[in-house]
Amino acid sequence: MSDVLLNSAREPRVAVPGRSSSAQPPVLILNLFYSGLGIARDLAGRGVRVIGLSAHREIYGNRSRYCEVLFCPNSQEEPGQLAEFLLRKGPELQGAVIFPTRDADVMFLDDFREELERWYRLAIPSRHCLRRATDKGLLVEAALQAGVPVPRTVTVQSAKDLARVPHEVGFPCVVKPVSSVHWRVGGNWDLVGGKKGFRINDFQELCSEYQRLTAIHPQLLVQEWIAGPVDQIAVLGGYVGDNSQPLAFFTAHKIVQAPEDCGTGCIVESIDIPELLEPTVRLFKALDYTGMAEVEYKRDSVTGDFKLIEINTRHWDQHQLGRASGINLTWVAYSHLIGQAVSPEPRPIQRRKWIAEDAFLLYAATGLWRRELRLSQLRRQISGRKMYGIFSWQDPLPFISYFAASVVPSLVKAACRKFWKGMKGNEVRSH
Repeated sequence: MSDVLLNSAREPRVAVPGRSSSAQPPVLILNLFYSGLGIARDLAGRGVRVIGLSAHREIYGNRSRYCEVLFCPNSQEEPGQLAEFLLRKGPELQGAVIFPTRDADVMFLDDFREELERWYRLAIPSRHCLRRATDKGLLVEAALQAGVPVPRTVTVQSAKDLARVPHEVGFPCVVKPVSSVHWRVGGNWDLVGGKKGFRINDFQELCSEYQRLTAIHPQLLVQEWIAGPVDQIAVLGGYVGDNSQPLAFFTAHKIVQAPEDCGTGCIVESIDIPELLEPTVRLFKALDYTGMAEVEYKRDSVTGDFKLIEINTRHWDQHQLGRASGINLTWVAYSHLIGQAVSPEPRPIQRRKWIAEDAFLLYAATGLWRRELRLSQLRRQISGRKMYGIFSWQDPLPFISYFAASVVPSLVKAACRKFWKGMKGNEVRSH
């Protein structure tokens, strides 16, 4: 089977990136999950050849009408092989922009920066900036330098550092990796249960979790737990130009996060939060930041301040929310990276909800089963104008593929379990 899937059997009704005779540099997308699929859709009809570099043959994004798919090694598990793959393709794809969609993709591009930059334009910040933005301890230092509020923080290098936590951070607190990629490599993500952090309530629990988590990676970050509901988590997402000024941005807040304490947003709403802009620009300047960025904060219910949580140095799942306000972050990034002039154009933020269908279905089913949610609450959470991580009327095959590969088998298994449970019950009654 060829490693290139040209989607030739699915001719779209609009111009497909890659079928144009335009001399514009192509775009390579590392992985076609939510973020990668959103990038391909952002570039639809722009006359740019778009190629999804997919390490997962069954993922729904491979079915998009808006990009070619090139199967290749995984940046997280086989970075050296992926680098060799891209270098072989260099003469053919010279000048292409590479957009990462995961932290492992960013680290891969940085690790092989010198070799890849001979052929490609890499959509990542400078090495110095990247190190300070992705190391949560260094990020806290940069934020303090910029006067941006942060949670109380201790970086734990060894067991003796745990004694600092009760006095310098307090309880409850949250334990995180110093760099998120530490918990993503190999089988670590399964070992931490797919969680980005853990809430800790007392010193005994902290010591217990330390023993477990340092077996995964020796460094940990312990931060103040910021009380308050999920909808107090806010983000400013945008593309930052050479002078550390956003060329385009929007703001949003989370409505549902799964897991609720330290998870990923599965319902996120674009909404105007003007007080995020000034501290975020100060942070960008302190980091000498250029590139795509999603900056996450949580409002402290005691002080009222938005406190910095983290930065994503790449496209993130909900980046397409900007399109509701006429903000195409991917196109702004592409234009800047190929040397086209981009002028900042502030736009009013329009409200729209982004929903991750798969995560939301699991959240809703689990909540209803445990009687932790009511249907009226779910209706409120999804009410209003919406867009989805997978589904699109203009690009339906990714959702059809996801539904057929994931939802239908799950429903069949559930029905079979119910059937056999009923059969066993009948057998018991018959005896």
